[in-house]
Amino acid sequence: AARAADFVVTRDRVESDALLTPGNEQVFLYDSAGMDDLVELYRATYQRVVSGEPAARSRFDVHLGDRKLFHVKDPCVREDVGHWVSVRVFPEDPKDWPVGARRYFQAFFRDVGLLFEGKCMAILPLPDYPISRIQTGQRLHRRIRRKDVRRWEVEIPASR
Repeated sequence: AARAADFVVTRDRVESDALLTPGNEQVFLYDSAGMDDLVELYRATYQRVVSGEPAARSRFDVHLGDRKLFHVKDPCVREDVGHWVSVRVFPEDPKDWPVGARRYFQAFFRDVGLLFEGKCMAILPLPDYPISRIQTGQRLHRRIRRKDVRRWEVEIPASR
């Protein structure tokens, strides 16, 4: 679907002639001609992530790495990504919890993930403070009421 678009907006930066906002630091705008460069970035990231054992398995495999949490699935279809991704982190020492830090993060899959080449991957940043465990999973969007799509949640010791 992105190839039919005129532009692509993403948090991922890829040096490319299609990058229209080289001065930006958080969100990047590309001419749709840059999709091949972005897909290559996602393909390489996906391959690196799935090369190791997942920290947990459910409807998605969950991987930890680079202070990020990855939800991956192959094969994946559009119905698999029509949900909320949730993450709850628990610090090793509750006193280390920064003032105002979010204990719970939730985002719609399309805002933190993508569907490409029959695979899907959500990338969720983890906080900088030491983490003892993570709860993560999927909460269905209220408009989705399919019997074959269920809510799921896993807990992962962060030491993994």
